[in-house]
Amino acid sequence: MPQLECHDEEIHLCGKIQFFGFLCVFDKIGCIAVSENLSHVLNIPLNEILGRSIKELLPFFSAANEWNIEEIERQITEQVFSRFVERIRMKDNDYYLSIYRYDEKTYVELEICNENRLKAPRLFYYAKYLEEQNGNAWQSLTVLIRQIIGFDRVMVYRFEEDHSGQVIAESINKGMSSLMGYRYPEFDIPTQARALYTKFLARHVADIDAPVIPIHGLEAGEIDLTHSSVRALSPVHLQYLRNSGARASASFSIVIDGKLWGIVACQNRLPRNVDLSQRHLCAFLTQYAVNYYLSEHQKENLVAQTIMGVMERDLKSELLVNSDIGVVLERFAPQILEIVAADGLMIKNDHTAKSWGTVPDEGQQRTIDKYIESQERTELFSTSNFVYDQVESEHGVFLPGVLRINILPGNKYYIYLFRKEHIYDDVWAGKPEKIYLYDPERKVEFPSPRASFEAWRETMKGKSVKWRKTELSFMEKVAQIAQQAIAQRGGEIAQLNKELIRSNNALDTFGYTLTHDLKNPLSSIKLAAQMMLIKDDLSKDMLRKMAKNIMDATGLITEMMDKVYQLTQSNYVTFKTELIDPRNKILNILESSKQQFDSENLEFILGETWPIIGERTLLYQLFLNLIGNAIKYSSKKDQPVVEVYSIKQGNSVHYYIKDNGIGMDIRDDSNIFDIFKRLPNSQGFEGSGIGLSIVKRIADRLNAKVTVESELNVGTTFCISFES
Repeated sequence: MPQLECHDEEIHLCGKIQFFGFLCVFDKIGCIAVSENLSHVLNIPLNEILGRSIKELLPFFSAANEWNIEEIERQITEQVFSRFVERIRMKDNDYYLSIYRYDEKTYVELEICNENRLKAPRLFYYAKYLEEQNGNAWQSLTVLIRQIIGFDRVMVYRFEEDHSGQVIAESINKGMSSLMGYRYPEFDIPTQARALYTKFLARHVADIDAPVIPIHGLEAGEIDLTHSSVRALSPVHLQYLRNSGARASASFSIVIDGKLWGIVACQNRLPRNVDLSQRHLCAFLTQYAVNYYLSEHQKENLVAQTIMGVMERDLKSELLVNSDIGVVLERFAPQILEIVAADGLMIKNDHTAKSWGTVPDEGQQRTIDKYIESQERTELFSTSNFVYDQVESEHGVFLPGVLRINILPGNKYYIYLFRKEHIYDDVWAGKPEKIYLYDPERKVEFPSPRASFEAWRETMKGKSVKWRKTELSFMEKVAQIAQQAIAQRGGEIAQLNKELIRSNNALDTFGYTLTHDLKNPLSSIKLAAQMMLIKDDLSKDMLRKMAKNIMDATGLITEMMDKVYQLTQSNYVTFKTELIDPRNKILNILESSKQQFDSENLEFILGETWPIIGERTLLYQLFLNLIGNAIKYSSKKDQPVVEVYSIKQGNSVHYYIKDNGIGMDIRDDSNIFDIFKRLPNSQGFEGSGIGLSIVKRIADRLNAKVTVESELNVGTTFCISFES
């Protein structure tokens, strides 16, 4: 008997809308589809709406508005998906009119506004609330959204690897039972519904029992309602909501890296409309919570990577001086076991096998090796649910978590990691089973929405805690380090030691580089924040300028930290070079340095700035140190003067940074670039003595040359020569 699956239903081609909305669809010629109810609000018969252009119809929606068709057209086409939205009044009611372009058609939607108009959103309050509630942005998000839309239940529903979902945060009305931690089966949200969630981030139904409005003009299958805010929901979905006890529903997609990570699901026991302004605010807050979650997740990863990185560097150093790889790996085995959070570890080759913690017996070990060798990829194998011929080892312990990595390709030299079984109870919102009913008219079976959502408990056995991506990457790095050490040992020890010294020297400046070069953008952020706190009457232009300064500064901080972090992870860092005009960066450095070194009476002369080939972050740091020093060491002059200009000579561009500051007694100009080198006359000026060391290091990296001319109490001129 044929079965009609949920994912076969084309829910975006339903040809119907909800009762609170109105719709008309246009092609290049005129209106080609219109909802049946639109004629009642426009006082025009349907056949007179069809065929008319947008320009002809918009005055019927509101004669009080001046409709600039060219501006509307520009707004809805300037991005991949953009809406034009206007609040209008018709027949003593307020509506949101929105226009958007999709599938080479133009859609005009009208939906009624809620009586209680949403006040100006307190975005600052919302942002602080999301960040400060014990670090749980998802829980804070449910509280805010329930406050905004007034629903009985708001929950964050995260998708698992098996595509089922679990409630990880929830806010509910008094008297309602909690669904926190409950699981929902994959088939509750069919494939095509998940696809729509990634394309259109806000969906809602105001009343599941209200009649739906048909669309006339085109057949239902010809009207793609993927991005429609008023699209009617499928009967199966409505019955599902009815069975769950909800009369109104809303959802906001949580999309991370282009994939549907989860959903903010909202339910209300009585009909309730969520109007356009409320939905837009909730979608915005959801995205803010996503950004906060990613930020916190990145911090956790950075901590883990730092811990792993320390061991990786120690392992690399040890392998370079100790030729017995087995002895070195055994020495680091307890650390690996702890970092990867495994219950057992084994190092095995053709001759020996040594273990730590709990490991399988010999028979189970042979089962593991036999299975892995039958797989396509044998360098790295991992699973959380390995099936043995016998469940328990001779130790009476079940180890379904197995990871094996080949340390030396071509040789049987492996590291194994094991994890014990993790037994826990899954609580499902109803028994996760799909029930089919028979339709005698169509002679097909179709899935029936689940009728029960009462807690159903299932004990999960046979699996361990899953191996995380960071743990797998760490083990790959361990193998890579071992392989590199062996491959490079013969005849390359001296060279490797030289590179190791260079790498360690770079690491020495890691912390100092951060504290030194981050002062400038952090000062910009601090100054902007101080002005916002002190002055209540700042203009929009000034606020916009300060916001841009903050965004630029945070962008620079992020780029600088990324680059320095890369420097700590490898001997070489790949930079993207391009042709750059540094003029704007120089002006930004000027403004922040003047504030930082209290040099408001500075005379700054900026000559011609020729474009140069370099990497943006490195060039910023280069000019920051040289111009910052020029302003700092001339700041105590009665009339400080700093001049920056460039000269093009053949294939070279020479940049000069000249000041009339304290100058230097340069007898051996090479030592001024040594780290922590400070000249005697620099006392009384803040500094750590690493600025010029950073300049020299960056210049070498960019294949540029730095020279200096200086005279005590007269001034200093630095020249950086770039090859074009």
